[in-house]
Amino acid sequence: MSSLNLLKSATIPSSWRLLPVGKVLLDSQYGTNEPTFEGGDTKVIGMKDIQNGKIITDDLTSSSLPKDEREKYLLHRGDLLINRTNSYDLVGKVGIFESDEEVAFASYLVRLIIDRTQIRPEYLNYWLNSFIAQTTIKRIATRAIGQANVNPTEFKKHCPIPLPPLSEQKDIIDLLSTWDQAIEKTEELISEKENHLRSLSVSLLYRKRYANVDTHFTKWFSVPRHWEITKIGQIAKEITLKNTTGESLPVLSCTKYDGLVDSLKYFDKQIYSEDTSTYKVVKKGQFAYATNHIEEGSIGYQDLYPKGLVSPMYTVFETNNEIIDGFLYKVLKTETYRHIFEINTSASVDRRGSLRWNQFSLLPIPLPPLKEQEEINDSLDLASKEITLLKQILEAYRKQKRGLMQKLLTGQWRVKTDLEEVV
Repeated sequence: MSSLNLLKSATIPSSWRLLPVGKVLLDSQYGTNEPTFEGGDTKVIGMKDIQNGKIITDDLTSSSLPKDEREKYLLHRGDLLINRTNSYDLVGKVGIFESDEEVAFASYLVRLIIDRTQIRPEYLNYWLNSFIAQTTIKRIATRAIGQANVNPTEFKKHCPIPLPPLSEQKDIIDLLSTWDQAIEKTEELISEKENHLRSLSVSLLYRKRYANVDTHFTKWFSVPRHWEITKIGQIAKEITLKNTTGESLPVLSCTKYDGLVDSLKYFDKQIYSEDTSTYKVVKKGQFAYATNHIEEGSIGYQDLYPKGLVSPMYTVFETNNEIIDGFLYKVLKTETYRHIFEINTSASVDRRGSLRWNQFSLLPIPLPPLKEQEEINDSLDLASKEITLLKQILEAYRKQKRGLMQKLLTGQWRVKTDLEEVV
């Protein structure tokens, strides 16, 4: 069933109209195709700057537009942009411009020039970011290898919009904006907590926790004198167990931020070989890192399954009883150690960097007494759990907003008549 027929069958309120989106637009306009470069006289919105229905102006490229054309491409508060060309997953992203900065937009974006006598920009932005509209836009898109394109004419003709009166549009906008505010505040709080965790990690894992105490140094960090500085090879050993029996085990991949993840679940497709007999076994409580990509910080701790598999190109190791795994993992995931890995990565024959165990095992590690390790690990775990809880709350807000949009923007719930049910 098409989106238009789906909406018709959803019983749109009698006071609403069901129109092709082109009927609420005066026109559409492609952006500038002037090349971007550092130091240009005009900031330019690109594909990456449309995020979660908003146009973000924090990190823009720039260009130099001809004086007689510059005004033509400047955005105005309330303008909407649609991403007309991108990968299939990202094509059709829509965002609203809510700034008074002088900013232009690039050629692979299209400005939607709105008939404000019929529709409020915020309402159209909510609708075009709804599940029905986004599904429709992707259905309209034409696909090529690795690329999808949305033709503005087809978009205006075949993407429907249920249109309530302007006064009801405002009521819907006001209600949805309260969810936006809750989401934004939670995002800001998560960012603050993550910054605090990074600062706390440096403070606890290195010398900054101790003011005015005697310290000793390595090339990259210093620690209190009562701590040891040892080598990784003194507290850990390499494990080289391979899956020679062909046991069916989950295959894990190592990511920069999330550590070890279930490859199939994370990438939503199989990116590993069918034959896993040469893959390495990594048991619960062991570490693994991408030997050729360690400079990116791609190291993880296996706490997902009793046993898993990693690529033959990974290095697996386990610790002895001199160090707490959680403490070591937190040390190895700091920016300090990403920098250490980067410096110590050697160039291989195919020019891909690698850091094999014989070199990795020589790297220095701060080693406090076990009791202090435990205290530090527990403190950082507590801070991490708070962030995890906030992220769960954030995802719940987003899910609730998506459900609310579906009901409000199709007229299944009316803000004024069903207020108790909506809120």
